[in-house]
Amino acid sequence: MRVSWVPFELHPEAPPEGIPREAYFGRARSEQARDHLRTVSADVGLTMESRDVIINSRRALGAAEFAREQGRFEEMHHALFKAHWERTAKLEDVDDLVRIGTGIGLDGEQLREAIAEGRYEDLIDESRREAESVGINAIPAHIFGRRYLVVGAQPYDTFKQVLDRLRSES
Repeated sequence: MRVSWVPFELHPEAPPEGIPREAYFGRARSEQARDHLRTVSADVGLTMESRDVIINSRRALGAAEFAREQGRFEEMHHALFKAHWERTAKLEDVDDLVRIGTGIGLDGEQLREAIAEGRYEDLIDESRREAESVGINAIPAHIFGRRYLVVGAQPYDTFKQVLDRLRSES
């Protein structure tokens, strides 16, 4: 099985500094989502703490694409997720992105330049258009065998059912 990660900007409407989570979702829904995230992540041994803002991920997506060009996408992808969910960095902050990138062996100045010039913005926009054209409007989203779409955080059994169906069809 081949896995291809594709950039998807979840909140393109968010300014670079983000949108306060409570202003976006409301206080009760924001707290409910935070509690749910903690419970689900703890069940599988992950640390996931939501930030107080809905971030604009454009710069982080660009940093990941820079890493892809350097053959370091997997390392950068994992480092970005860890930094975001463990709240050790702000992914909308260029200095934090450069720190994360240099931590996995990328050239910090080249990374900073790529982000500043918006080198990957067209790619990010095109990727979002393609995703929306097949019904993707949230993350995570997984396409299996080019015909089954699973959107959102789903239980393990959902993925197993899709994979079992693909196996039975081939």
